[in-house]
Amino acid sequence: MAGMLVWALAGCGSAVEGEAEPLSGQEGLFDPCTDIPDSVIGGVGLDPATESVDIFGVEQPGWKICAWDGSWYGLSILSTRYTTGDIRKNPDYVDIVDVEIDGRTAIRYRKETDAVGEGCYVVFPADQGSVWIRVQSTGLEPQDMPSCDMAMALAKDLVTYLPL
Repeated sequence: MAGMLVWALAGCGSAVEGEAEPLSGQEGLFDPCTDIPDSVIGGVGLDPATESVDIFGVEQPGWKICAWDGSWYGLSILSTRYTTGDIRKNPDYVDIVDVEIDGRTAIRYRKETDAVGEGCYVVFPADQGSVWIRVQSTGLEPQDMPSCDMAMALAKDLVTYLPL
């Protein structure tokens, strides 16, 4: 048994020097976790201490993702090179509506699989591609309002912190 332990640990002693490289497609993307101050997140009623990065801490190629917990919902802000045109072409996205928030154009939609309206997206075009605001009901507490209404309210509060 001790021999197996020594064999298993043999490759664990070396260090790799240098800086970690982001996954392909993340270079130059807006990073909602670092580019939106905690004071702003707290100001919209979310607890900055609930911040989660990426998906369970795993970077997603071509995306920068940050999420926080609200009372009955979770807020995710996703940054990507995908455009609003790409969203319009995706058959998984339905009820796409053009909206204007503080003088900026955006689109609002939901996923086709969300028949009960637990989630909603508001997406702003940006030079890099787009920035998505997603509100998803946790199902643990009654919804105070429809998810799309909350997504629109948060988008209005956060729009000045999002890239053009």
